[in-house]
Amino acid sequence: MRWVLFAAFVLSPLGAEDQLPSGIVRGKITEPVTVGLGGTFLLTDEVGRVLRCAFDARTWFESLRVRVSLEAFTPQDPVEVLVDRQPERGCYARTVRLAEPNAPATNSRRPVYRSVTEHLYPRGELVFAAVVTELTAEVVVLRTRTEAARRFRLRPDTRFLENGVVSERANLSVNQRVFVRAGKSVEGALEVYQMIWGGILPGK
Repeated sequence: MRWVLFAAFVLSPLGAEDQLPSGIVRGKITEPVTVGLGGTFLLTDEVGRVLRCAFDARTWFESLRVRVSLEAFTPQDPVEVLVDRQPERGCYARTVRLAEPNAPATNSRRPVYRSVTEHLYPRGELVFAAVVTELTAEVVVLRTRTEAARRFRLRPDTRFLENGVVSERANLSVNQRVFVRAGKSVEGALEVYQMIWGGILPGK
C-alpha cells in the first residue's frame, strides 16, 4: 500500500507538469512523503506554481552549509531546489538548499561547504557511488558495483567534502567509498566536479 501511495504522488504533478522549468527554482517545500530512502514533496515557487517533486538517496539536502535530511526543513523555510525533469517521474530534485539571505560569516578555522547550486548547474549530470581504486594528483579511478573501473580527471575546481566539511584530495585514499558528481568536458573526457566521503550530519 505504501508503494502504491508513493507511485500515486510521483505520477500526480497537480496539473502543473509544464509550469515549473528545469534549473534552480526558489520557493518552499511542503507535504513530504518518505518511502525508504526516497519520496516526494510539494514544491511551490515564488509566484505560487506547485509541483510534486521526487527525491532519492542521491538528492543533496543542505541547510546552513551543512548536509542535512529532508526533515530539517519546515514549510516556512525558503529554499532553492535544483530541478531536473525526467520522463519516467517528472520533477526530480537534485539538490535542496536553504536560502540564506543573511548567512553568517564563515569560521576560518573550520571551512564549510558553499552552496551546492552555486557552481553545480548545469554540470554534474553523472551521479553515483563508487570505490577509489587508483588516485594521483590529476586522475582518480573509480569502480561501482555494476560497472568496470573508469578513469576520471580531477579538475582544478573539484570539490572534496569529508564528513560534511570542505576537505582536499590529500585526505582521500584508495579503497575509500565515495559519492561522486561528474560530467564530461568539451573534449569528452570524464571529470569530477564533487567528491564526498565520510559520515553525514543528521538533520535536527
